[in-house]
Amino acid sequence: MTVKEMYQTVLDLVGLETMSEDSGIVYDNGKEVKKILAGIDMDTTMLMLAKQLGFDCVAQHHPAGIINANTGELFGRDHMKKLMECGVPINEAQKLAYANSTKRKQTMHSRNRTQMRDVAKLLDISDVAFHTPADMLAERYTQKKMDALMERNPRCTVQDVIDELMTIREYKEALEGQQPEVWVGSKDSFAGKIYVEMYGVGAPSLDEYIACSNAGIGTFVGMHATAEVIEGMKKHGKSNIIIAGHMASDSLGFNQILDAWEAKGVEIVRISGIV
Repeated sequence: MTVKEMYQTVLDLVGLETMSEDSGIVYDNGKEVKKILAGIDMDTTMLMLAKQLGFDCVAQHHPAGIINANTGELFGRDHMKKLMECGVPINEAQKLAYANSTKRKQTMHSRNRTQMRDVAKLLDISDVAFHTPADMLAERYTQKKMDALMERNPRCTVQDVIDELMTIREYKEALEGQQPEVWVGSKDSFAGKIYVEMYGVGAPSLDEYIACSNAGIGTFVGMHATAEVIEGMKKHGKSNIIIAGHMASDSLGFNQILDAWEAKGVEIVRISGIV
């Protein structure tokens, strides 16, 4: 495969017409890719290791090296979409989603965005990063599981949700201490309507969680949550939050991309956080 063919495979797999701003090609040396070293987090040391071991390309989930400052727009756009999916009115969703988009843009202002590209070019090895597409795949897969659970058992509990998550290989095989946990609510709480939140550049703010809770979401399943969100949602007292786990959730989506490349004959070696 070529890097461009890898890129198109991801678009086709996720059903996107254009790539999200936090994903794509870090560096393409134009050579055929037969062997990929893949990880959730990769850095310049991993580029050097891959080159020494004879890999043609490094593939990473977290987007170090993606030269695009406009992740603020991606954040606002995706969060607004997800708020509306939860039943938040469009006018409220817009204000909540874009309230933090400027902060996202500002965090990119001083970031070193060329390091991975420059080292990959110097080493003559290709590098790609796919963040939001992988998270979208993980979310869709998990939401389908949750929808089936709610249909089978409308009175399912938080424990039932965790049990269902543990049927997914990545969650079952996550490291000890990184498997699904209840962070708001209790295991015997009724789940109500379950919403999986895994893409959107970053997790929802407390205001976003409260708006979605007020719109009828009973249980959120996400990758991570801040202390402010946890304490705020406990005080809000309406919904449950289950943290499925960051590395396992990232792996669930990224593995689907890696599997698609493997199906086209590319050899993949998984390291650095992939479950």
